Amino acid sequence: MVKATFENLSKDKQDRVTEALLKEFSAHTLASAQVARIVKEAGIARGAFYKYFEDLTDAYQYLFKLVMRDLHTGLTGRMGADELYQMTKDFVTKATGSQYYDLIRLHYAANEALLPSNKPKQMPTCAWAAMVLSHEAIKEALLDPDKADFYLDREHEALEKLFSQHK
Repeated sequence: MVKATFENLSKDKQDRVTEALLKEFSAHTLASAQVARIVKEAGIARGAFYKYFEDLTDAYQYLFKLVMRDLHTGLTGRMGADELYQMTKDFVTKATGSQYYDLIRLHYAANEALLPSNKPKQMPTCAWAAMVLSHEAIKEALLDPDKADFYLDREHEALEKLFSQHK
């Protein structure tokens, strides 16, 4: 978890550090990322990095959470198959055209497996299945952009079947 020291920095310095994190984690997996490159890019001392974050994983999780907050449209009330499909499609479109594209692709290709799961443990079965379908469609569409429409259409069809069984 990002430390209070980071939160107390000026917005300009926070932005510099965040941009350096984005540059590093968009070009390197979490396993190959280096504090040295981040601090050089941000123009801060190595010791300052550890005053802001516990380690590289902490810095990555801070950045990824920030990115998801920027890109992700939250769920509002009960949603059906069409709404979830559209939300997934919108996320893929927004992510593909964003400065975060390389970061998100690396997340799904390598980093996701290195992090603890943050998926809700207690949720209705249908909601869990819809979440898994949507996240997998996003992953496949971003990792194989030439077939994005195929993955999104398949998600839509699966969601329609899932929701029709749980009416």
